[in-house]
Amino acid sequence: MPKLHVVIYYNVLCQPAKRYAQAYERFFNHQQYKVTTLASTASRHHDIKQLRQHCKHATECVVIGGDGSMNIAANVLAHTATALSAIPMGTGNDFAYSQGLTHWRWRMRNEVIQQTQAIGRVQPANSHMKEQYFVNHVGCGLSVDLMALQPRWLKQSVGKLSYSIALLRYLFGRESLRSRIRHASHWDDGQIVALGRCIGGGITVYPQATRQHTQLAWIGIPKMPRWCQLKALFNVWRGHVDRVSDLKYAIGQQFSLGDAEHRIELDGDIYFHGPATVSAVANALVVTLPVVAAQKS
Repeated sequence: MPKLHVVIYYNVLCQPAKRYAQAYERFFNHQQYKVTTLASTASRHHDIKQLRQHCKHATECVVIGGDGSMNIAANVLAHTATALSAIPMGTGNDFAYSQGLTHWRWRMRNEVIQQTQAIGRVQPANSHMKEQYFVNHVGCGLSVDLMALQPRWLKQSVGKLSYSIALLRYLFGRESLRSRIRHASHWDDGQIVALGRCIGGGITVYPQATRQHTQLAWIGIPKMPRWCQLKALFNVWRGHVDRVSDLKYAIGQQFSLGDAEHRIELDGDIYFHGPATVSAVANALVVTLPVVAAQKS
Protein backbone atom coordinates (compact mmCIF):
# COMPACT_ATOMS: atom_id res chain seq x y z
CA MET A 1 0.00 0.00 0.00
CA PRO A 2 1.45 3.41 -0.95
CA LYS A 3 2.22 5.88 1.83
CA LEU A 4 -0.17 8.72 2.59
CA HIS A 5 1.29 11.96 1.28
CA VAL A 6 1.22 15.30 3.13
CA VAL A 7 2.48 18.63 1.78
CA ILE A 8 3.71 21.22 4.29
CA TYR A 9 3.63 24.81 2.99
CA TYR A 10 5.00 27.56 5.23
CA ASN A 11 5.33 31.33 5.00
CA VAL A 12 9.01 32.28 5.23
CA LEU A 13 8.07 35.81 6.34
CA CYS A 14 6.72 34.41 9.64
CA GLN A 15 9.88 33.91 11.68
CA PRO A 16 8.99 30.69 13.59
CA ALA A 17 7.26 29.10 10.59
CA LYS A 18 10.29 27.17 9.39
CA ARG A 19 10.81 25.69 12.86
CA TYR A 20 7.14 24.70 13.07
CA ALA A 21 7.34 23.17 9.58
CA GLN A 22 10.28 21.05 10.71
CA ALA A 23 8.32 19.91 13.77
CA TYR A 24 5.39 18.85 11.57
CA GLU A 25 7.78 17.12 9.17
CA ARG A 26 9.11 15.01 12.07
CA PHE A 27 5.55 14.31 13.25
CA PHE A 28 4.32 13.06 9.87
CA ASN A 29 7.50 11.08 9.23
CA HIS A 30 6.85 9.31 12.52
CA GLN A 31 3.33 8.56 11.25
CA GLN A 32 4.88 6.92 8.16
CA TYR A 33 3.63 9.63 5.78
CA LYS A 34 5.45 10.73 2.67
CA VAL A 35 6.28 14.40 3.36
CA THR A 36 6.98 17.28 0.98
CA THR A 37 7.93 20.63 2.54
CA LEU A 38 7.61 23.83 0.50
CA ALA A 39 8.66 27.34 1.49
CA SER A 40 6.75 30.35 0.18
CA THR A 41 8.34 32.70 -2.35
CA ALA A 42 7.72 36.29 -3.41
CA SER A 43 5.60 35.04 -6.34
CA ARG A 44 1.99 34.01 -5.73
CA HIS A 45 1.93 32.45 -9.21
CA HIS A 46 5.00 30.33 -8.47
CA ASP A 47 3.62 29.18 -5.10
CA ILE A 48 0.31 28.15 -6.64
CA LYS A 49 2.13 26.30 -9.41
CA GLN A 50 4.39 24.33 -7.04
CA LEU A 51 1.53 23.58 -4.63
CA ARG A 52 -0.67 22.35 -7.47
CA GLN A 53 2.10 20.07 -8.67
CA HIS A 54 2.81 18.51 -5.26
CA CYS A 55 -0.77 18.42 -3.93
CA LYS A 56 -2.07 16.53 -6.96
CA HIS A 57 -1.66 13.20 -5.18
CA ALA A 58 -1.51 14.44 -1.56
CA THR A 59 -4.12 13.61 1.04
CA GLU A 60 -3.47 16.73 3.11
CA CYS A 61 -1.82 20.15 2.83
CA VAL A 62 -0.64 21.66 6.11
CA VAL A 63 -0.40 25.45 5.71
CA ILE A 64 1.67 27.35 8.27
CA GLY A 65 0.96 31.04 7.80
CA GLY A 66 -1.72 33.71 7.87
CA ASP A 67 -4.85 34.36 5.83
CA GLY A 68 -2.82 35.18 2.70
CA SER A 69 -1.18 31.75 2.82
CA MET A 70 -4.59 30.11 3.37
CA ASN A 71 -5.89 31.95 0.31
CA ILE A 72 -3.07 30.64 -1.87
CA ALA A 73 -3.68 27.08 -0.67
CA ALA A 74 -7.45 27.38 -1.11
CA ASN A 75 -7.02 28.40 -4.74
CA VAL A 76 -5.08 25.17 -5.26
CA LEU A 77 -7.23 22.84 -3.16
CA ALA A 78 -10.71 24.05 -4.17
CA HIS A 79 -12.76 21.22 -5.74
CA THR A 80 -10.14 18.58 -4.87
CA ALA A 81 -10.05 15.82 -2.24
CA THR A 82 -6.88 17.19 -0.62
CA ALA A 83 -7.64 18.57 2.84
CA LEU A 84 -6.41 21.94 4.12
CA SER A 85 -5.00 21.99 7.66
CA ALA A 86 -4.54 25.58 8.87
CA ILE A 87 -1.73 26.33 11.32
CA PRO A 88 -2.16 30.02 12.34
CA MET A 89 1.04 32.03 11.99
CA GLY A 90 -0.01 35.39 10.54
CA THR A 91 -1.19 38.72 11.95
CA GLY A 92 -4.95 38.22 11.70
CA ASN A 93 -5.46 34.45 11.28
CA ASP A 94 -9.21 34.97 10.84
CA PHE A 95 -9.72 31.76 8.86
CA ALA A 96 -8.02 29.57 11.47
CA TYR A 97 -9.35 31.33 14.56
CA SER A 98 -12.95 31.27 13.28
CA GLN A 99 -12.70 27.48 13.34
CA GLY A 100 -11.20 27.21 16.80
CA LEU A 101 -7.63 26.65 15.58
CA THR A 102 -5.46 28.76 17.84
CA HIS A 103 -2.32 26.81 18.77
CA TRP A 104 0.25 25.79 16.19
CA ARG A 105 0.49 22.24 17.59
CA TRP A 106 -3.23 21.45 17.31
CA ARG A 107 -2.81 19.05 14.38
CA MET A 108 -0.36 16.94 16.41
CA ARG A 109 -2.44 16.80 19.56
CA ASN A 110 -6.04 16.23 18.56
CA GLU A 111 -8.23 13.58 17.05
CA VAL A 112 -9.21 15.13 13.73
CA ILE A 113 -12.01 14.95 11.21
CA GLN A 114 -12.36 16.32 7.68
CA GLN A 115 -15.22 18.68 6.95
CA THR A 116 -16.38 19.98 3.57
CA GLN A 117 -17.02 23.72 3.59
CA ALA A 118 -18.17 26.54 1.32
CA ILE A 119 -15.65 28.87 -0.27
CA GLY A 120 -15.98 32.32 -1.84
CA ARG A 121 -15.48 32.92 -5.55
CA VAL A 122 -14.67 36.16 -7.40
CA GLN A 123 -15.32 36.45 -11.13
CA PRO A 124 -13.77 39.61 -12.65
CA ALA A 125 -15.71 41.45 -15.33
CA ASN A 126 -12.48 41.47 -17.36
CA SER A 127 -12.70 38.20 -19.27
CA HIS A 128 -8.88 37.99 -19.47
CA MET A 129 -8.61 37.59 -15.69
CA LYS A 130 -9.12 34.20 -14.07
CA GLU A 131 -11.62 33.72 -11.28
CA GLN A 132 -10.16 33.55 -7.78
CA TYR A 133 -11.29 32.01 -4.50
CA PHE A 134 -11.25 33.49 -1.00
CA VAL A 135 -11.72 32.06 2.49
CA ASN A 136 -12.69 35.15 4.53
CA HIS A 137 -13.61 38.23 2.54
CA VAL A 138 -13.12 40.33 -0.57
CA GLY A 139 -13.13 44.12 -0.55
CA CYS A 140 -12.39 47.38 -2.32
CA GLY A 141 -12.01 50.98 -1.28
CA LEU A 142 -11.52 51.16 2.48
CA SER A 143 -10.01 47.68 2.89
CA VAL A 144 -7.46 48.37 0.13
CA ASP A 145 -6.64 51.81 1.55
CA LEU A 146 -6.01 50.25 4.96
CA MET A 147 -3.35 47.97 3.49
CA ALA A 148 -1.24 51.02 2.63
CA LEU A 149 -1.67 52.26 6.23
CA GLN A 150 -0.61 48.94 7.71
CA PRO A 151 2.97 48.27 6.52
CA ARG A 152 4.76 45.04 7.37
CA TRP A 153 6.92 46.68 10.05
CA LEU A 154 3.74 47.78 11.87
CA LYS A 155 2.29 44.25 11.73
CA GLN A 156 5.52 42.78 13.05
CA SER A 157 5.74 45.35 15.84
CA VAL A 158 2.22 45.28 17.28
CA GLY A 159 0.49 42.29 15.67
CA LYS A 160 -3.33 42.45 15.62
CA LEU A 161 -3.29 45.97 17.04
CA SER A 162 -1.96 47.13 13.67
CA TYR A 163 -5.49 46.77 12.21
CA SER A 164 -6.92 49.21 14.76
CA ILE A 165 -4.03 51.63 14.24
CA ALA A 166 -4.55 51.54 10.49
CA LEU A 167 -8.29 52.23 10.94
CA LEU A 168 -7.56 55.25 13.12
CA ARG A 169 -5.01 56.53 10.61
CA TYR A 170 -7.67 56.16 7.94
CA LEU A 171 -10.41 57.91 9.92
CA PHE A 172 -8.26 60.90 10.89
CA GLY A 173 -6.19 61.10 7.72
CA ARG A 174 -6.77 63.22 4.64
CA GLU A 175 -10.10 62.41 3.04
CA SER A 176 -8.75 63.33 -0.39
CA LEU A 177 -6.54 60.22 -0.26
CA ARG A 178 -9.47 57.84 0.16
CA SER A 179 -10.77 55.66 -2.61
CA ARG A 180 -14.33 56.41 -3.75
CA ILE A 181 -16.25 53.50 -5.23
CA ARG A 182 -19.09 54.34 -7.58
CA HIS A 183 -22.28 52.58 -6.52
CA ALA A 184 -25.46 53.35 -8.46
CA SER A 185 -25.96 57.13 -8.16
CA HIS A 186 -23.65 57.72 -5.18
CA TRP A 187 -20.18 56.96 -3.83
CA ASP A 188 -18.98 54.46 -1.26
CA ASP A 189 -15.81 54.72 0.80
CA GLY A 190 -15.65 50.95 0.74
CA GLN A 191 -17.42 47.69 -0.04
CA ILE A 192 -16.82 44.30 1.56
CA VAL A 193 -18.27 40.86 0.88
CA ALA A 194 -17.66 38.41 3.73
CA LEU A 195 -17.87 34.64 3.91
CA GLY A 196 -16.30 34.33 7.36
CA ARG A 197 -17.42 35.86 10.63
CA CYS A 198 -14.43 38.16 11.11
CA ILE A 199 -11.91 40.14 9.08
CA GLY A 200 -8.94 42.29 10.04
CA GLY A 201 -7.75 40.34 13.04
CA GLY A 202 -11.08 39.66 14.67
CA ILE A 203 -13.38 42.53 13.63
CA THR A 204 -16.85 40.95 13.36
CA VAL A 205 -18.59 41.83 10.10
CA TYR A 206 -20.83 38.77 9.68
CA PRO A 207 -22.04 37.53 13.09
CA GLN A 208 -24.28 34.80 11.63
CA ALA A 209 -21.61 33.34 9.34
CA THR A 210 -21.22 29.61 8.98
CA ARG A 211 -19.01 27.86 6.47
CA GLN A 212 -21.64 25.19 5.93
CA HIS A 213 -23.84 27.29 3.62
CA THR A 214 -23.50 29.65 0.66
CA GLN A 215 -24.77 32.87 2.22
CA LEU A 216 -22.54 35.96 2.03
CA ALA A 217 -22.75 39.31 3.79
CA TRP A 218 -22.37 42.52 1.74
CA ILE A 219 -21.34 45.65 3.64
CA GLY A 220 -21.32 49.06 1.97
CA ILE A 221 -19.57 51.98 3.69
CA PRO A 222 -21.04 55.17 2.23
CA LYS A 223 -19.26 58.51 2.28
CA MET A 224 -20.20 60.15 5.60
CA PRO A 225 -18.86 62.63 8.20
CA ARG A 226 -16.01 61.44 10.45
CA TRP A 227 -18.14 61.37 13.61
CA CYS A 228 -20.65 59.08 11.86
CA GLN A 229 -17.82 56.79 10.79
CA LEU A 230 -16.47 56.68 14.37
CA LYS A 231 -19.91 55.81 15.71
CA ALA A 232 -20.35 53.10 13.07
CA LEU A 233 -16.88 51.70 13.78
CA PHE A 234 -17.60 51.54 17.52
CA ASN A 235 -20.73 49.45 16.87
CA VAL A 236 -18.84 47.18 14.45
CA TRP A 237 -16.20 46.58 17.13
CA ARG A 238 -19.05 45.57 19.48
CA GLY A 239 -20.21 42.99 16.94
CA HIS A 240 -23.35 44.88 15.85
CA VAL A 241 -22.47 45.59 12.22
CA ASP A 242 -25.91 44.48 11.01
CA ARG A 243 -27.55 47.07 13.29
CA VAL A 244 -25.55 50.12 12.14
CA SER A 245 -28.02 52.26 10.22
CA ASP A 246 -25.28 54.30 8.53
CA LEU A 247 -23.93 51.18 6.81
CA LYS A 248 -25.58 49.21 4.03
CA TYR A 249 -25.88 45.55 4.95
CA ALA A 250 -27.35 42.63 3.04
CA ILE A 251 -27.26 38.83 3.11
CA GLY A 252 -27.38 36.86 -0.13
CA GLN A 253 -25.72 34.36 -2.43
CA GLN A 254 -24.25 36.72 -5.01
CA PHE A 255 -23.17 40.38 -5.10
CA SER A 256 -21.46 42.87 -7.39
CA LEU A 257 -18.35 44.57 -6.04
CA GLY A 258 -16.21 47.54 -7.01
CA ASP A 259 -15.74 49.54 -10.19
CA ALA A 260 -13.24 49.67 -13.03
CA GLU A 261 -11.12 52.40 -11.40
CA HIS A 262 -10.23 50.59 -8.19
CA ARG A 263 -8.43 47.43 -7.16
CA ILE A 264 -9.95 44.50 -5.28
CA GLU A 265 -8.28 42.61 -2.43
CA LEU A 266 -8.94 39.02 -1.44
CA ASP A 267 -8.07 37.95 2.11
CA GLY A 268 -5.68 40.89 2.44
CA ASP A 269 -3.83 40.68 -0.89
CA ILE A 270 -4.53 42.77 -4.00
CA TYR A 271 -5.13 40.93 -7.28
CA PHE A 272 -7.05 42.90 -9.91
CA HIS A 273 -9.32 45.82 -10.73
CA GLY A 274 -13.07 45.58 -10.44
CA PRO A 275 -15.85 45.29 -11.06
CA ALA A 276 -16.42 41.67 -10.11
CA THR A 277 -19.19 39.24 -9.25
CA VAL A 278 -18.82 37.56 -5.87
CA SER A 279 -20.56 34.33 -4.93
CA ALA A 280 -20.12 31.36 -2.60
CA VAL A 281 -19.64 27.77 -3.70
CA ALA A 282 -20.94 24.98 -1.48
CA ASN A 283 -18.85 21.92 -0.59
CA ALA A 284 -15.78 23.26 -2.39
CA LEU A 285 -13.01 22.94 0.23
CA VAL A 286 -12.10 20.05 2.50
CA VAL A 287 -10.78 21.29 5.87
CA THR A 288 -9.14 19.29 8.65
CA LEU A 289 -10.48 20.17 12.11
CA PRO A 290 -10.24 18.80 15.65
CA VAL A 291 -13.34 16.68 16.33
CA VAL A 292 -14.52 19.09 19.06
CA ALA A 293 -14.19 22.15 16.78
CA ALA A 294 -16.01 20.37 13.95
CA GLN A 295 -18.93 19.57 16.25
CA LYS A 296 -19.25 23.24 17.23
CA SER A 297 -19.09 24.66 13.69
